[in-house]
Amino acid sequence: MILAQAIRKHRFSLLFLLALVLIVYGNSLNNSFLSDDLAEIVQNPNIGNFNDIFSHGIGYIRPFLYWVVFQIGEFNPALFRSINIFFHLGSVFLVYTLFNLLYSKRLSFLVACLFAVHPAISETVVWISGGMYTQYGFFFLLSFVLYLSSRERISLYWLSVTAYFLSFMSHPQMPLALFLIFPLFEGTFGNLKKNWFKMLPYFLVALVFLLITLSALPERQTALQTTHYQQGGMDNPLITVPVSITSYFELTLFPKTLTLYHSELSFGKTEFAGRFLITLAFFATLAISYRKNKFIFFWLSFFLITLLPTLNPFRLNWLVAERYLYIPIIGILAIVGLGFDKLISSAKLRQTGYILFAITIILFSLRTVVRNTDWKNQDNLWIATGKTSPSSPNTHNNLGDVYGRQGDKLAALQEFQKAIELKPDYGDAYHNLANTYGELGQLDKALENYQNALKFNPNLWQSYQNTAAVYFEQKKYDLALLNFQKAVQMNPGNLPLQNAIGIVYLSMGDKDKARDIFQQLLNIDPNNQTLKQELLETNK
Repeated sequence: MILAQAIRKHRFSLLFLLALVLIVYGNSLNNSFLSDDLAEIVQNPNIGNFNDIFSHGIGYIRPFLYWVVFQIGEFNPALFRSINIFFHLGSVFLVYTLFNLLYSKRLSFLVACLFAVHPAISETVVWISGGMYTQYGFFFLLSFVLYLSSRERISLYWLSVTAYFLSFMSHPQMPLALFLIFPLFEGTFGNLKKNWFKMLPYFLVALVFLLITLSALPERQTALQTTHYQQGGMDNPLITVPVSITSYFELTLFPKTLTLYHSELSFGKTEFAGRFLITLAFFATLAISYRKNKFIFFWLSFFLITLLPTLNPFRLNWLVAERYLYIPIIGILAIVGLGFDKLISSAKLRQTGYILFAITIILFSLRTVVRNTDWKNQDNLWIATGKTSPSSPNTHNNLGDVYGRQGDKLAALQEFQKAIELKPDYGDAYHNLANTYGELGQLDKALENYQNALKFNPNLWQSYQNTAAVYFEQKKYDLALLNFQKAVQMNPGNLPLQNAIGIVYLSMGDKDKARDIFQQLLNIDPNNQTLKQELLETNK
């Protein structure tokens, strides 16, 4: 009853926010699967297997949603992307509710509109694999709203704790510092001495997941080193924190340069000094506002706390990534919204305030719509990224794939070579370079670069597979067999690799071994006509 009354009271604002989100993100629905989407969804043989949901640690929510969507429309990117849009829309409604509970209907509308269309967070909505950020954001905002509402209805308190737990079920690291928001609120606007015990469940949930995260750090470090070729160690926070914070300010206030890889973060002494001073000014404002302006203090603190997990000195995440900004941006938008609210509250400046706000929403919306086209397909994404992130080896490696698909092998070679020049231990780039040499018929260079790929990334079973294919083409069956076997050792569930071993045995004249392999594979896949034909060949 209370919820229905609230919806009726705010129905026009909620409908406007709904329309805003659908209009701004409507052109992204049919975008292709991109980047990590390919491995997580398209190339995932277990995407439709319900039992596989429970093989992803404790993050069951997203695999379950993927499973549901797959049952409805299989590999329909619009359905998968609608999950992100749904969570973003829910977060927009929760931002509106949050500010309405704390302040006024007008301020809540202003901030929610800015959040709904802001281009700096579009990556988390449009990129399917980035949706864990919209998901954890939704559950955290729900937790905070329920906590505020529990002051009048105590039954909502444990729902708030549950929602906070679900934010960890969506992303294991980003909510780690968010338990601090609750004592921050009580210390700023409430009564921390009276309500301190209410903080304990949030702290305990965060502590449990912190221990889980720490236990998974070795695996995380290994993945970063083998998959992203990121060297371990620590960075100087006096350098990284000013770069990160000022970059996020820039993305929030002037979201012109949007990219998947924020690699252009090396600054001269003068520019870095400016960024360092801006960061000092930020912390000084934080300290001063504690006495002078509680609103500014709370929302600047909100921005900092929600960003904390990414500001650590350890090389466990990107220095700057737009997806990290999804919840922290609310802290800055709150202050921007307050500025518009002050203008509109002034009789002399009311019209100016409305006009400036409308222009801001239109510009942000247009920028988001344009950015959505960058995510339309692989070619669009990497060409756009190439323009904004020329010093990223990942960018050049992906551009090489683009040019390779387009048939421009020489341009592909140049991009892969540039990626290796920027990162000499980039195993994936060596692998792709080898593939391109193979397509050009330069098999010796292909073999050389497959060996380089395996030198820097021994987990690249594809390099063993392709090396074997080259040797098979050269009729060097013993070397082909050896490399196919190494590939199978690394990827034992790959049936085509096992089949390739059977074909090699058949080519070597060892029909008995070939027959055994084909029969074993037919027992697994009894309707495979190719295997049946190959089995017949062993009986000739």
